[in-house]
Amino acid sequence: MLDENLVFHKSQAGAREIASARHGLPAKLRRALIMVDGVKTVAELAPMFRPGEIASIFAELQSMGFVTLAGGALAEVSAEPAGSAPEGTAKAVSQEQFDEVRRRAMKEVSDRLGPNGDSLALKIERCSTPEQLRAALREAETIMASFLGAEYGRTFAKKIGRDLI
Repeated sequence: MLDENLVFHKSQAGAREIASARHGLPAKLRRALIMVDGVKTVAELAPMFRPGEIASIFAELQSMGFVTLAGGALAEVSAEPAGSAPEGTAKAVSQEQFDEVRRRAMKEVSDRLGPNGDSLALKIERCSTPEQLRAALREAETIMASFLGAEYGRTFAKKIGRDLI
């Protein structure tokens, strides 16, 4: 498990990798490296990835020397605490919580995009699992960003996605 309050910084090697793509990082590692800005916490970045995957992403980026904590320290990635979900699996979300998150996402899309968001709201409504909803929310973030700006898209994804992790 990774402390959600940690803030990572790009190392010089990480900045060079963004500029040159010399190592050919997988898309999710490159995306994480791009998002590391020395300000966002792990908790703020986690909704942008699949549940349970953020710890392995940062462990790999650290092992490659692309990110560090302030002062060049390395974060310790420990085993999940007893009773928590194993790495790579979602924590259990109650049906009521899932339904509420889905309803809020549909409402936000409809309120902000009006008729332009009808097909997206329907797609969200058809989601029957948290994994399906996360995929729909990634698409919604992109669409919301194109209509309302990148910052709004990120805010939407964080606000809605946080309740699914």
